[in-house]
Amino acid sequence: MEFCTKAVILKTFGSYNCLTVDKFPLPPLNKKVEVEVHYCGMNFADLYTRQGLMTDCKLPFVLGIECSGVIKNIGNDIENCSLKVGQRVLCYDYQGGMYQDIIRISPEKCYPLPDDISLEDGAAVFVNYLTAYFALFDLGNLKPNETVLIQSCAGGVGCAATQLSKTIEGVKVVGSASQTKEEAAKANGVDNVVSYDNLENQIQSIYPEGLDLIIDNQAGKSFQSLQNLLKPLGRIALIGANNIIQNDKKLSALTLLKAWWNMKEISPTSLIVNNRSVSGLHLGILAQKERTKICETLDTLFVLMREGKIKPKIDSIWPLEDVVTATKILAERCNVGKVLLSINK
Repeated sequence: MEFCTKAVILKTFGSYNCLTVDKFPLPPLNKKVEVEVHYCGMNFADLYTRQGLMTDCKLPFVLGIECSGVIKNIGNDIENCSLKVGQRVLCYDYQGGMYQDIIRISPEKCYPLPDDISLEDGAAVFVNYLTAYFALFDLGNLKPNETVLIQSCAGGVGCAATQLSKTIEGVKVVGSASQTKEEAAKANGVDNVVSYDNLENQIQSIYPEGLDLIIDNQAGKSFQSLQNLLKPLGRIALIGANNIIQNDKKLSALTLLKAWWNMKEISPTSLIVNNRSVSGLHLGILAQKERTKICETLDTLFVLMREGKIKPKIDSIWPLEDVVTATKILAERCNVGKVLLSINK
């Protein structure tokens, strides 16, 4: 059996200390592509998994859902493979397995990375910018001169959503963030920054006419009241449930119950009477079923990067061995933009 040299392994659910770096067995090459990983993007999905929300993953388990790297080998059993040894790629699998120095992955989960896009930026693009793009434009139908609320506007997806919103003429962005991140959020394009406390009243005072679109990654107790901020024909795109993350703890049944209770009811009658819509996005399922859509949207994002209209905001880059420190930064909301792990540099 072949092993990768270094991998971030979860052997039990719970605290930061559940993460260990060790060697891990690789699957047979056969129908896989072997990729030397250079950078891994850190995401809240990794926090959900560590805390026990993803109950279908079998331990021990390698964390990580996205990375950038270089193809080193291609299995002999792959037919009509367009990928080449030496090619730079982005890899994505929402079921994990990316936090390791070598991965073997199905070719349909690899996406060519153009030579003029760095491996660092590539590792920061896939999850954050695709999520933001689909939420804003496919689900949210954002149009010129509209107003959008972006929750956690200084996080990875929030920074991406702000930049993408500003590619549409006349769009106003209001974003929620802590006071320490206000200047960074404004520098990234947010027009008005509001705090999480008393958020609804703050927004009503700034935009009394209401909002056209809300990008919500919290799924917290404010979800119901956020709907009242929408104009007629307003939309909410729900892209996450970050409100349930509890830093260094395993998720309890009570926490999950509270989260469910806050989200338990979306009244069809209320949506009809108030001319509102609520939609949801799961990038992992979408990538499984709509690879062509993913590839086309990635190409659009690469064009926007070349034109200088968007630029991934990277908060920090940490060696794989410092995964606990990097995880704390993300879980405790200390980052502005994307947190990356580096390997094989």
